[in-house]
Amino acid sequence: MKISFENKMLNCYKDIYHQIKYVQETCENVVPDVNDDIGKIASVQSTVHLKSKDLTGRGVLISGEAIASVIYVTESEKNVSFVRLSKQFSLEYEIPGMSSDVLAQIRLDIQNTEARIINPRKLSVTFEICGELNCFREGHIPIKTVQTEKVPCKIHTRLNKTKVMYTNAVCEKTFTLSEQLIFPSGKPSPSQIAMLKTSFELNDSQNVGSKLIVKGNLNFCLCYLSEEVNYPVKAEFSTPFSQIIDLAVDKLDSYNALVEISSVYYDVINTISGEKALDTEVHAVLQISARQSKEIEYISDVYSNIMPSHCGLSSQSLTSYSALQQTKLIADERLSVVDDCNDVLSVFTNVSLLKLQGEKINATVNLDIIYRTKNGTLSAARRSINLSGDCQSNPERLVSALLTDIYLRPDGASIDVHAAVDIKYICSKKAEIMFVADVELDEENAYDFSSFPAIYLVKAETEDLWTLAKNYHSSIEKISASNVLEDGICGKLLLIPKSV
Repeated sequence: MKISFENKMLNCYKDIYHQIKYVQETCENVVPDVNDDIGKIASVQSTVHLKSKDLTGRGVLISGEAIASVIYVTESEKNVSFVRLSKQFSLEYEIPGMSSDVLAQIRLDIQNTEARIINPRKLSVTFEICGELNCFREGHIPIKTVQTEKVPCKIHTRLNKTKVMYTNAVCEKTFTLSEQLIFPSGKPSPSQIAMLKTSFELNDSQNVGSKLIVKGNLNFCLCYLSEEVNYPVKAEFSTPFSQIIDLAVDKLDSYNALVEISSVYYDVINTISGEKALDTEVHAVLQISARQSKEIEYISDVYSNIMPSHCGLSSQSLTSYSALQQTKLIADERLSVVDDCNDVLSVFTNVSLLKLQGEKINATVNLDIIYRTKNGTLSAARRSINLSGDCQSNPERLVSALLTDIYLRPDGASIDVHAAVDIKYICSKKAEIMFVADVELDEENAYDFSSFPAIYLVKAETEDLWTLAKNYHSSIEKISASNVLEDGICGKLLLIPKSV
């Protein structure tokens, strides 16, 4: 006779697709008539905005806008100016078996930006844009195998357990934040904003019922020109923010959050008190994938002491994710410059070229350094520092990279640099579970149970209790009751009584 087993299923979201794609885009722009000619490129700062995310019949189409601000030293080497450029782009992902129930999350990043002087009045900028897409679909995983049918004899089942961290919620929310940030006193007064980079830093959360409260900081890195000085001034602002998102589940053990900015509007205004303030409005999309830890029980083997049995096996692929992991990359380097550096006026940084290679994480910190030379003129240097560090086994994807420390000390023809980057990532572990879907009992060739010895004396070698019980027509319960097993069974003589 054939006995089938039933799997109790758990609703989940299966990670069905993950791909990183790159696209290179180039745009040109001319220097405004009111600006001086280009002498030397001092800094190229870029950012990317997500404009749309659309499901198509073949996959997912992402469109966005890459924006760059090119700050340059004028031909006179006495002042700086800037040109702003932007380029629309798209990334298309083809997903096998695409359907309308797919949920897609995207992480956009500028890997590298290069600027080139075409002539003293014209610039060209090339963006290398990276898009990391993760797609989910609702599915099920077996969490417990149970016997539902009555059988004519006792069967022994081996129950295995394993713990997995599975995705139990995937959702997103669009939101808008408006802030007015006062420029710090003691710094030159702003006249023109050359560049504004906006980023979200997530550092806390609270789970209340089915709601997740995500907390962190909204960071602004600003470069502006002032009529009071002849170099670009850097200002940084940070303001706390929080967002509530409905997960539709009431339990989670970890989560991954992505915030993609869709647009930023900003201006310099005068407050009632006469201070200068940065007036901003940020539009963004919060993307959440939440995870829960669960112990899975499944029948891995079945036997009968009364008749031969044959197990029908099935397999289930499971991916278990870790909680958010963190590591710090640190580098100290001496960078050479063409013109002797008297003092550093401004430094603009970004972290790029993040890569996971085995159990190593590599990153590059790009530095655009604007400095005053020994002769009193303005000069600039674009340099990069490579950082590398270890991470836990099986890192799957990077979540964020934050430059936490940067220090520059000029020394004539060199500049000593110390940099530190905090990297957050998640790991994954894939497992293939073999479980018994059914068992065939051969009733026509039943054993002559009376011919088996009432008890065996067996020296255990590499076998476990299950194997001994199955081979000698016994049970784990009978063997355990007949022997002292506190110190294990390897090398011991065991009494193995027969059992139905």
